[in-house]
Amino acid sequence: MLDSLADDFLGFLDSAPSPWHAAHEIAGRLERCGFGQVSRTERFPTGRTKGFLVDGGALVAWIAPHQRAERMALGLAHTDSPCLRIRPHAELISCGCRRLSVETYGGLLNHSWLDRELLVAGRVCVEGPQGIRELLVQVDGLRPIVPSLAIHLDRQVNERGLVLDRERHLTPIAGLLEGSAFQTLLARSAGVPADQILSWDLCLADAVPPSLAGTGDLVVSPRLDNLSSCFALLRALETANPRQDTAMVVAFLDAEEVGSGTAQGADSAFLPQILERLALSWGLDREGFHTCCARGIALSADMAHAVHPSHPERHTPHHAPVLGQGPVLKWNAGLRYSTTASTAAVVRNLALAQAIPLQTFAMRADLGCGSTVGPLVASQLAMPTVDCGAPMLAMHSARETMALVDQLLFERLVRAFLENA
Repeated sequence: MLDSLADDFLGFLDSAPSPWHAAHEIAGRLERCGFGQVSRTERFPTGRTKGFLVDGGALVAWIAPHQRAERMALGLAHTDSPCLRIRPHAELISCGCRRLSVETYGGLLNHSWLDRELLVAGRVCVEGPQGIRELLVQVDGLRPIVPSLAIHLDRQVNERGLVLDRERHLTPIAGLLEGSAFQTLLARSAGVPADQILSWDLCLADAVPPSLAGTGDLVVSPRLDNLSSCFALLRALETANPRQDTAMVVAFLDAEEVGSGTAQGADSAFLPQILERLALSWGLDREGFHTCCARGIALSADMAHAVHPSHPERHTPHHAPVLGQGPVLKWNAGLRYSTTASTAAVVRNLALAQAIPLQTFAMRADLGCGSTVGPLVASQLAMPTVDCGAPMLAMHSARETMALVDQLLFERLVRAFLENA
């Protein structure tokens, strides 16, 4: 079981170097499972049992109940990850090299981007006979790199610690002056003339494919946060058997790493609008929709901090999840996570019924706590919500680490939640 999971999981991770690629890959797999695509700009069809819609790097999928919808089981994840993103004027010339002008996206771990081959992937908007088209692209023939400064030129770096200025020190080298210009390579990869490219959203990502490490029990990959959760929810959708009276919905949202305040983010009307339109297409009125939400529950699926063997002091006692010991319930007194006593009880009961081990995480009081889409969606929908995820190391690094068995266990918990919560 773990071998087949590993192949599928690694393939999914490799297929999604950007949020737009992730949404595209999820859409393709759902179509192969009988889900029909719906356009957000058109009236939602009635009688659609299984469907999804895509908007940029976000995707919402659903399975309508066989009876009148009395409640909703809502899964939540996000498709974006911290990275470097290319600015509109992409190319710089410096010291005999072509360089890429980049901004940091999200709270990335700066030093992890040094000395590794990178790839460029995302979407481009091009002008065509029928108007503006959007194309997914991964740029061929280009492997940027951000070299470290040699120790001979900074003798105290190991004692002082490495401090990187994101504007000056994370600018990748794209090649020598004699090499092809960036926009030429981009146009060639998109299959259009360079003068037809109007704009782009392009990410840099680790070019080394995901792999198994340790004795084959660890997964090492870019973007585990939060493609691991996306994959668990996707696999649950592919095989789910929901309750007769329950609407099953999964939202793969974008822009979580930068606050979710976008048209496809959790802190917007995007998901509430779609859910209400779905309810209307299922024959509910507005009162029925709000009742369905009030009776429902949401699972915010996002990664959790495993205790680092070299830094155990960074966790508070009895709230230090370890790799390989199962999913993690995430708590925060400041409600940066959405877990409450009542929603945690639901997940604990499901885990007990499925014999799934469940761990607990709460941040040290003297350290700042991250957040998820959970509290934002909970406040938008007034729906009970719980935060849970698989444990991992090196969160927000260019390359992160988790245990393969935790992916399997979290997938089982997610499916049980959507089917039975």
